[in-house]
This record gives sequence, C-alpha cells and structure tokens, in this order.
Amino acid sequence: MSVDRKTLIADAAIALLGEVGARGLTHRAVDAQAGLPAGSTSFYCRTRLDLLTLTLQRHAALDQADLEADAQAWLGRSPTLAQFVDVLAGRLVQWLDPAQRARLVARFELFLMAAHEPELAQRLAAQRGAFRALAVQALQGLGVDHPAQAASQLMAAMDGALLGQVGAGEPALTRQAAGDLLWRVLAPPAPVSPGG
Repeated sequence: MSVDRKTLIADAAIALLGEVGARGLTHRAVDAQAGLPAGSTSFYCRTRLDLLTLTLQRHAALDQADLEADAQAWLGRSPTLAQFVDVLAGRLVQWLDPAQRARLVARFELFLMAAHEPELAQRLAAQRGAFRALAVQALQGLGVDHPAQAASQLMAAMDGALLGQVGAGEPALTRQAAGDLLWRVLAPPAPVSPGG
C-alpha cells in the first residue's frame, strides 16, 4: 500500500526536525527528504504554520497508534495498576529506541516551536488535552485516586523521562527504571508522620 503524499511530507518533516532541528525545516528540504518534486510540500502546506501543523498531527497520530496498540493488549482483561505501569514503561523504552531518535527529538522541537507560534500552541494543547483525557479514563478504571491530577503528573513524568534522554547525558533508561519512576508518580508511598 502506498503512503499518501501528506503523510510522506509529515514523516519527512519529522525526520528533518530530528536530524537538523527547526532551522532546517523548509519546504524545499522536506521535498528533498521525501524524494518529491520541488514544490510538492508548498502545494499541500502553503505556509510554515501549515507544515508545522501537519507535522504535529502526524506525530500525535504515531503516538496514538502506539498507545492504542498497547490498549489492545488489555481488551477483555482487567489489568492491575502494576501491569498498566509496566506497559507504559515498555512504551517509554520503545520511544527511546535509537531507531526512534528522530521522532523523539522532533517531539521537543515541536514543543519549543509552539512556544513561539500561538496557533501551533493551541493545536498542541488540544492534542495533549485529548491524551490527558484518555489517561484520566484509564486511571479511573484502575481506581487511582484523583485521576485528573495523576494523569497530568504521569504525562509530565513521561515527558521529563523522554527529554532527559535527548541530550542531557542521563543514563539510558531501562524498563525497570521507567517502571519505578511511573510507579512513584501513580502510587506514591504514604507520607511519614513527624512522630513516626
């Protein structure tokens, strides 16, 4: 099955963001990266914002496909919180695979560009809101206290873990370490009383 041209353009843009950063993301560069005739990207994305929006949508679709694949494993089952954490830890490690590096770097390039592009920021916020809503629903089903707060903390922890691996020189994240991190977010130990 052939990939449609807009998807090809978006995938090329993700690759470029991951390899050369935001400054290297031009319509011409995307054409070259995708192996398309000059002017193809401009035909589908007249402005830079159009190109960034298409790229953001594709990135979110890839993340959603990954998370839906994880969710399929639970169909007809009642997972425990520990199993949920283990699956998320596995997803984090897969997103950190060297083969996924361009996509990982592109994630944060898009976040940074949204800080300077209000329209892109709105679209990013809407997409993250949709992911947060799914997380809230999952956490409610698992009986987690304050699922909305826990979902926000979970997303922040995952973003932080991913960002730490981009270029901060942190040790490679193992599935066990990722699971420990997420477990501390979702099932923190009870506070110790001052007298205890």
